[in-house]
Amino acid sequence: MPLDNRDYMRTSPGKPQRWLPGWTPLHSIIGLNIIVFAMQSLGLLSEAGATGHKLGVSIQSLMEGRFWSIITYMFVHDEPLHLIGNMLLIGFFGFRLQALVGARSFVLIYIVSGVIGACLEMVIGYYARAGSGPDIIGASACFCGVMMAYASILPDENIIERVYFILPINARLWTLASGLMALEAILGASTLLWAFAADHWGQNAYFAHIGGALAGWNYVRLMGYGGTPMTYERLWRERQPTRQRRRREVARIRRERATPEFDEEALRRSRQTPHRNSIPLMDEVDRVLDKINTHGMETLSDDERRLLDAASRDLSRRKSTTGKP
Repeated sequence: MPLDNRDYMRTSPGKPQRWLPGWTPLHSIIGLNIIVFAMQSLGLLSEAGATGHKLGVSIQSLMEGRFWSIITYMFVHDEPLHLIGNMLLIGFFGFRLQALVGARSFVLIYIVSGVIGACLEMVIGYYARAGSGPDIIGASACFCGVMMAYASILPDENIIERVYFILPINARLWTLASGLMALEAILGASTLLWAFAADHWGQNAYFAHIGGALAGWNYVRLMGYGGTPMTYERLWRERQPTRQRRRREVARIRRERATPEFDEEALRRSRQTPHRNSIPLMDEVDRVLDKINTHGMETLSDDERRLLDAASRDLSRRKSTTGKP
């Protein structure tokens, strides 16, 4: 019989084949950025003035009712180098971050970083420069959020970069990411305090980059990453209080059930089990106690509960008659 005719080789009707195998949200984001830039180049997305863009975001655009611009600005770039640089960096860090946190969390980190970054840039620009300022465009805030999220999860990973594609630099990932954000903060502050800096390199949205990085860092912290690295020793220490509470609970139950009355039914059932002398009985008791320690009291069957009752009362009876356990 040919392989295609066998049931286990056929495609399940409930799981249709993907039209692009291996396609992920990261590919969709990069593809959307490229499509938007192509539309810009063809003149399909006209600018909204000398200082803004139709899909860019600013306080003025939000006041005009273009609320969608807080999302669309992330997919707009003003020149090819701007697009290529952002897409290369997002692809490099995004591929690894998506593999660690999943597609859904990756998309949320990308969007949240962009939104928080734009909001921080607009607020600081409004109060520091006393005006709305030009529209913000570009995915740099999203890239900073993706990079900082990845650096928070794997801070000790070594990244080899080449400055101007010539000088190699071997740096710890967290050191590289935090150093880059510190540089962004210095450059951003200089544009607010120094007119020369504002004229020469003040066109970049430095505070959007910082806001995006903080959003990405905080997002993965809320997911449980970025704290003390998990080790077997730490896991064992954290589980000790739980193990001790379970032991105390078992001891309390045994004390409560160790009454002077003897459970004849439990003893009869235990004697009906073949070869249940004192040693096999304690083996069974140890097995039940291990089960309680691992899964809790609620997982015991009625026979196992009666076995514990019989064993504890038998020990109590032997103590009272012999004076020794």
